Amino acid sequence: MKNKKSIFIRGFLVGALLLPAASALADNTKSEGGHRWSNDGKDGHHERHEKHNYRRDVHRDNRGHHNKPEIRQDFKDVRNARNEVKQDRKELRGDYQELRKDRAELRRDIRNGASKEEIFKDRQEIRGDMKEISKDRTELRNDQGTLQSARRELKSDLRK
Repeated sequence: MKNKKSIFIRGFLVGALLLPAASALADNTKSEGGHRWSNDGKDGHHERHEKHNYRRDVHRDNRGHHNKPEIRQDFKDVRNARNEVKQDRKELRGDYQELRKDRAELRRDIRNGASKEEIFKDRQEIRGDMKEISKDRTELRNDQGTLQSARRELKSDLRK
């Protein structure tokens, strides 16, 4: 009785393990004719210069524009504007770091019982840092606007 039961359980286990593998081992001869990538003598490879029916191939449409002086200048303007924005962000990060340092110094002075003049000086430094941050933020906004307008101009010139 035990022998029949173990054979039945082993057969059931083997069947359960082979069932998921059956789909991977299935023969795909039924689906060879019905898919949209038909084998028309190209061995399944696409020809390099085969005509594609794209609505608009942007990479092919704008070739050769970079040789025009106006387009080159627009690319330079975009690059310079990007560098300005990057530099402004770096300055802003430095100003925020300076503000954190000055606030920590003020907390430390208050904790250690520094004089009123020292605390007043620390607060003035913090006010100066806040003004510097405000100025840098407006400068960053202006430079981002310059970058956007340079990008728009380049895009419109590339469409010509």
